[in-house]
Amino acid sequence: MEIGSNRELLIELGVSGLPTFLFYKNGQASSSLAGKNILLEEIRQHAEELLEAV
Repeated sequence: MEIGSNRELLIELGVSGLPTFLFYKNGQASSSLAGKNILLEEIRQHAEELLEAV
């Protein structure tokens, strides 16, 4: 995403750092991860938690 041209969207989504991963369930934001030190395992864990709840 081009940050400069999408500033309003970033503000609307509450993005405060890059990279940011937003997780949605049933069209609603459920959780997010942000920052440069995000581990793949953290992303996987968030995704698995969402899938388990289905």
